[in-house]
Amino acid sequence: MVDEGLHLFHRMKNDHGIDPGPDHYACVVDLLGRAGQVEQAYELINIMPSGFDKVGAWSSLLGACRNHQNIKIGEIVAQNLLQLQPNVASHYVLLSNMYSSVRLWDKAMDVRRKMSEMGVKKEPGYSWIEYGDEIHKFLAGDLSHPQSERLHDFLETLSERMKKEGYVPDTSCVLHNVDEEEKETLLCGHSEKLAIAFGILNTPPGTTIRVAKNLRVCNDCHAATKFISKLVDREIVLRDVRRFHHFKNETVKDIPILDSSSGKDQMKDKSQSP
Repeated sequence: MVDEGLHLFHRMKNDHGIDPGPDHYACVVDLLGRAGQVEQAYELINIMPSGFDKVGAWSSLLGACRNHQNIKIGEIVAQNLLQLQPNVASHYVLLSNMYSSVRLWDKAMDVRRKMSEMGVKKEPGYSWIEYGDEIHKFLAGDLSHPQSERLHDFLETLSERMKKEGYVPDTSCVLHNVDEEEKETLLCGHSEKLAIAFGILNTPPGTTIRVAKNLRVCNDCHAATKFISKLVDREIVLRDVRRFHHFKNETVKDIPILDSSSGKDQMKDKSQSP
């Protein structure tokens, strides 16, 4: 629905006299980027008013360049981002991930090396789920949880069922130079999948699964969760640092969080859980 989104964006000014702000531009950049229209998104950022904060728009576009493997524009976007925020780890990580997705391992390592030289540290990715009176926290490949073996076995079995339904693991989300079979195994151990598996195995049928993650959900986990929701007949709400991802009845609804600072506060406040 890109055309409809652009139509609404232009109507703000033309029909209602409302000047779009930085968040509006960032939303349209995200809209274009998700649809693969990376060049158009880049052009839109370049015509944003000079006084606007462009970090949100640049960040969305870098994510789109990674997803659609547009290295040429991605490098330009990263250069702009790192000039504005040289100490933000997520910018380096996105750039490194973009290189890894097209197997440019040397360039990916150069970005990680520069990150280290700058003293910028990446926050470890983890997911959590509330069950009873406790919060259960998972890291990728986590084997420390008492139910770890059960969770990994369940996900491996579920992955085979998902493949029969049409699921194809997105191994580009594994940012290591290993063979395809090992990449699929690593994908099964992503933290959000472990948290979702815990919710499925420990709650009654029909219970909504609510999981939160401190970083962005990867493309594979997003696609896999859609299949999981369908196969186990569960509503799943997955909250990452950028948006709520709502999976129900084979449909997916992603609700962006415009104010990243307020978004982080919501994650920490259990009274405002999704």
